[in-house]
Formats: sequence, structure tokens, C-alpha cells
Amino acid sequence: MNNLKLRFDQILTIQEFGFHTTSSQYAHPSRRLDWDVFLYVAEGHMEVWEDDIEYVIKKGQFLFLRSGLAHWGEPKTPAGTSWYWSHFIGHSNMEALQELNINMNSSPAVLNSQEGYRKFITLPKHGTLPQPKIMENRLAALVQLFHSSDPFRTITLSLQSMEMYMNLYKDSMQEHQPTKSDRTVQRIIDYLEHKICYDIDSKELAASLDMNYSYLCEIFKQKTGNTINQYNARLFMNKAIGLMKDSHRNVSEISELLGFKNPFYFSRVFSKHIGCSPSEYMSRIY
Repeated sequence: MNNLKLRFDQILTIQEFGFHTTSSQYAHPSRRLDWDVFLYVAEGHMEVWEDDIEYVIKKGQFLFLRSGLAHWGEPKTPAGTSWYWSHFIGHSNMEALQELNINMNSSPAVLNSQEGYRKFITLPKHGTLPQPKIMENRLAALVQLFHSSDPFRTITLSLQSMEMYMNLYKDSMQEHQPTKSDRTVQRIIDYLEHKICYDIDSKELAASLDMNYSYLCEIFKQKTGNTINQYNARLFMNKAIGLMKDSHRNVSEISELLGFKNPFYFSRVFSKHIGCSPSEYMSRIY
């Protein structure tokens, strides 16, 4: 489908924003661009080919065209058709990034703030907007901003475009129900988040879901990018940090409260996932 992907750790580079109404029958130019394209039809309809796939963008619909692919059109776009467009340099290399699963109510516990940014979403290729007037008003404002002398024009266009594309993704995902594996991973997360002690009883977890533990480990890694043990460790380290910030308990008390075998084991796990000892972290807080 040649869908575009949107990274959370980089902003888009906007090349151009525009609006056009054709006064005669129109054909999309034949070209192969070095940037991605967003099209939104406000009136009429537009016909575009991308490689061997024909798209007809009707009023209130959008289409993303991917860079590096051949785009062209036949003279099928009628006079009076109006559309907005944006040219931008998007994201291609997704190595070391995990696709966000919006169907899971809980996201993996994150201690390193950078980890939350190492995500991406796959944007819908072509779709219809539930509230087209809101999109048209927003696009009109972005076109006006593009042609302005606002010193923050570049960064504002980038950030607002990313927010706009993310909202298109959210709207498209409302129609998608969680898969069986999504529901399984959510049940694992619920089990881990309600667990009192740090150590994981693999037999108990498998029995509570009535599934093989090896399968649970495999599907959890696939869906979240973390192992069950990694998620559990980060979850309990977050609990430990919360206790450090909101109470006057010492390391031994926190270790015991979270069900660790001893303070030394707790310190070793904490240092591995946080990068410093519990006492060092507490000294930074205070």
C-alpha cells in the first residue's frame, strides 16, 4: 500500500503548502518526487495514479503519496475541483523503532524518557474525514502561515502537520478492533501491573491466562518490543521512583515493600535499568 510512517523522535521538514482550484479539466503531472505529498480535496474530486494503483480522492477525502514512486494522472479531474497540498520530507528508516499499538490501553512502563519517543505509526493511505470543515479551516490557516513572515513559521508548520497527521491516524484506528494477540498482551500487562511482588511466577501467569508461557513471551515481545521481564522490571522501578519521591522510606524499606529478596538485589536491578544506584537517584531528588 506504500503507506507513510510517522516517527515520534523526529519532526517533518515542510517543503510547501498550497491551495488550488482548477478552471479546466486537470491531469495530475507525471513525476517522481524526492518528498512525500499530502492531498486533501475540498471540492469536486481528483484522480491520481501511484505506480500501478489508481486513487480517486473525493470531496472531504485525503491521500498520501510516497516519495520515490511514480505519480501521474489522466484528465479525469473536473473543472472547479479545489484541493490543498503539502510537500514534506518524511521518515523512512524505522530501524530500532517499535510501532505503537493504539489498541492496548496500557503502554510499556518507561523510565528512560527517550524510549517513549522511539515509536512510529503507520499513516492511513487514503480516507474520508468525519469533520471536513475542521480540516479545511486548519489547512487554510497553514497555507496562510506558509506564506507569512512569521519567524516561527518553519517549526510551527512541522509540529502542526505532525499533529494533523496523527489525528488522521487516530480517526482511522477507531474502526479497527483489537486483535486476539492485542487482547492477550493487554491481559499480561494487567497481570503485571496488579502484581504485588517483583518476581514473576511463570507458571502462575501461564495458568491465569490458560496459555503456554513461551507463547506469551513471544507475542509480548512482538507487540511491545519488550520482554515480559523487561516490562516487569521497568514497571517496578517506576513504582520505586514513585516511592522515593512521595515518601521518606529508605532503600531497604522500598525494597521490602516491592517484594525484592533483599536490598542488594533491588539495587542491582535498579542500577541496571536506571543507570545509577537507588541512593544516588534519591540524592538527585532531594
